[in-house]
Amino acid sequence: MESKDESIKNNEKELENDIEKDDEKVEDEVENISSDNDDLKVDEDEKVKSLNEEISSLNNSLALLQADFINYKNRINKEKALSIKLANEGLIMKLLPVLDDLERAFEHLPKDSEFSEGISIIISNFIEILKKEGLEEIESTGKPFDHNFHQAILMEPNDEIESGNIIETFQKGYVLNGKVIRPSMVKVSE
Repeated sequence: MESKDESIKNNEKELENDIEKDDEKVEDEVENISSDNDDLKVDEDEKVKSLNEEISSLNNSLALLQADFINYKNRINKEKALSIKLANEGLIMKLLPVLDDLERAFEHLPKDSEFSEGISIIISNFIEILKKEGLEEIESTGKPFDHNFHQAILMEPNDEIESGNIIETFQKGYVLNGKVIRPSMVKVSE
């Protein structure tokens, strides 16, 4: 039989072996935990970096959308202002023949009568109202011919007026807020 001392020594050796094995296991576990922690830090850093990139991308998209909206709003405001300016074009185009008729009638009235004076006032008021709406008469007689503002009906030689200038205006032309709505019908010298 073994002696007690030997048995104790054997037990001590077994305990030491068990302790060494336990120590090795603990060290392995610590390394695994440390390794897992490092992996978690790397994963966490990558996630943070990815989220920051996503935030940056969303901020850029938002800035572009805001700029697009501001441009859209400005364009709509310009279109609205232009529509308001030109909204009366149809009505004014219908009133221009009435103005032409009034002016022709006035030319054939005796100039010293009260009736002709009243017609003159009506024509002046009518023209003033149209001017307030943005209507301007195109100057023509004696001016150089410009195809943007004038429509040549006749051409004839004329020694008194330089070639290419307007001799006579048959129908007045008008510009509404910078847009020609009716060109002047004219006779041009050759």
